[in-house]
Amino acid sequence: MRTALSQWWVVARNELTDAVRTKRAWILVLLYVAGSVVACLMFVHILHRIENQLLQSLGLAVSPESGSATHTLWKSSHFRHIMGELVGDRDLANRLLDVPPLSLYYGWLSLTFTPLLVMLISSPRIAEEVSTASVRYVLFRTSRATWCTGKAAGQAALLLCALVLSAAAAWGVGMLRMGAFDPAGNAAAMLVLGFKAWFYGLAYLGLALGASQWSRSPVIATGLGLAAMLGLTVVAAAANHWRGTGWFRVLDVVWALTPQSHKLGLWHPDAPHLIPSLILLPVLGFLYFSVGYLRFARRDQ
Repeated sequence: MRTALSQWWVVARNELTDAVRTKRAWILVLLYVAGSVVACLMFVHILHRIENQLLQSLGLAVSPESGSATHTLWKSSHFRHIMGELVGDRDLANRLLDVPPLSLYYGWLSLTFTPLLVMLISSPRIAEEVSTASVRYVLFRTSRATWCTGKAAGQAALLLCALVLSAAAAWGVGMLRMGAFDPAGNAAAMLVLGFKAWFYGLAYLGLALGASQWSRSPVIATGLGLAAMLGLTVVAAAANHWRGTGWFRVLDVVWALTPQSHKLGLWHPDAPHLIPSLILLPVLGFLYFSVGYLRFARRDQ
């Protein structure tokens, strides 16, 4: 007899294998990577135009490549002061300006669109097997908890692969289209930011698979996941806006239970800010997942 851990590993491995074989997952991942390429190309194009206008206003010759003037501007003390005022945290602004421009943009792109990718790919996964009744054959060999958490692990691995591919695509855009591009520095920065986006995505992965356990229909499960993501965004915005003193301090708890409250910590490179976010985001994902599992564990499959 296999142990629970070995069963969990088999489920996770099979989930990743099945996801890779699924055309829908491949299409969504490729669209995500293509979107990253298009967005980075637009960023490089806009950056080049701004640089040339800046150089023309100074009476200097325009540069045929993007990134040269920005590299100098990025390091200027006056620009760092302005960015500190805009961000509201001068130390964080200086830390962010140590990151190459394209990598910083890739990080923002990943943190913004990873939740949507997770919802579209992962929300139907459990509901699909329930709707076809194939789950009955699996649950003869392992427990529901092992099966569900194994599928979550497989989906987490798929998400990590998608983020690595998108980082490689963004890096390729920089190599081909930008001057003064530091290959090693940008590769390291993009991988770190992609890894942080993965942790952010784990919270939404728990939300997606939690929604998937509430319905037998993959379509309805996807709709529930997207609705939950939108609802969580609205709740986070409202809680952050209204939280304060008195009775409004209750909203601090509501705010802390949303992934958005831990998003800023991912931008910090220092451990006191970063580590709490890296811990609490997967915890939130497990909490959202558990809400769905409470229903799934009592359902007659």
